[in-house]
Amino acid sequence: QAGLVPLRRGDSATPRKPTAAAMEGVKAACQAVTGKMPNPEEACEALTGKESNSDKDVYLPLVSDGNPTKTGTGGAVVRYLGRDPGASSAEPVDSKGGEDIETVALPPPVQIEITTPREPWEPGTIANVPGPDGFIRVALPDGVPPNTPIQFKLSPKPEYIITVPPGAKPGWTIKFEKESGEQVAVAVPPGLGPGDSFEVKPPAMMVRVPEGAEAGKFVIFRHRNPQGPPGRVMAAFYRAQVPSHCQPGDFFTAVMPKANAVE
Repeated sequence: QAGLVPLRRGDSATPRKPTAAAMEGVKAACQAVTGKMPNPEEACEALTGKESNSDKDVYLPLVSDGNPTKTGTGGAVVRYLGRDPGASSAEPVDSKGGEDIETVALPPPVQIEITTPREPWEPGTIANVPGPDGFIRVALPDGVPPNTPIQFKLSPKPEYIITVPPGAKPGWTIKFEKESGEQVAVAVPPGLGPGDSFEVKPPAMMVRVPEGAEAGKFVIFRHRNPQGPPGRVMAAFYRAQVPSHCQPGDFFTAVMPKANAVE
C-alpha cells in the first residue's frame, strides 16, 4: 500500500505517540458516535483536519434596478446588471457553409500586447495591430507615452455581481434563480469573505469580425470543447450576428448556449 515501508529483517517497529491533533480528532469522533456532538460534520473536520464542503450551499435572491427590495442573509444579494447590449447570441449549426464567413473565436480573456506609435496621436485614434488571425483594431489610450508597451484585455462584461453572505468562505456555493427560472450555482472565489463582492460573466467567446463581414451579417466559428470522451476533443460550429457597432478587425462577445457540442 502507498505510504507503507516494509521492515527489513532485524528491524523493529517503534510505536509513536499520537499527536495532540490526532487525539482531538479521535475525541471528536467518539463524541459524534455517542451523540454528544450534535453536528457529525464537526467530527469529520476535527478528525481529518479539513473543513467539510457538504451542505455549504447558500441561496440568495436576485435583484435588479426594477426590484431592489429583496435581501438575503445579512443583506447579501445577487444583483442583475442586465445583458450587454453590444453582445450577440451564438447558435449551433450543423456545419459550416452557406454565405456565412468563417472566423476565429477565442476563449476570454484575450490578452493583446502592443507598443504605442513612436509619434504622438490624437484622442480616439484607432490602430490596426497584428493579431492571432489578422489585424485587430484597438483604440489607443490617452496619456500613454509614445513607443510604450501596453496590454489590452478582451472579455465579456459582467452580468451579475454577488455579495458574499455572512459565514461563507471560498469554495462555498452561491445559488440563485435567473429571470428565466434557470438555477445557477457559482463558487465563492479564493481570497474572498463575507461582505466582499465578485462578478459573474456569461459563458462566451470573443469573436473577430473578419474581412468581408459587416454589421448585421452572420459569421461562423468553431468552438472546441475539451470535456468530451477521454482522449477526444468535442467541437461544434456556431454562428453569431455581427453587432451594429463592429467592423472588420473588431472583437465582439458571443454568448454561448448550453453545451451541446457535436464531433
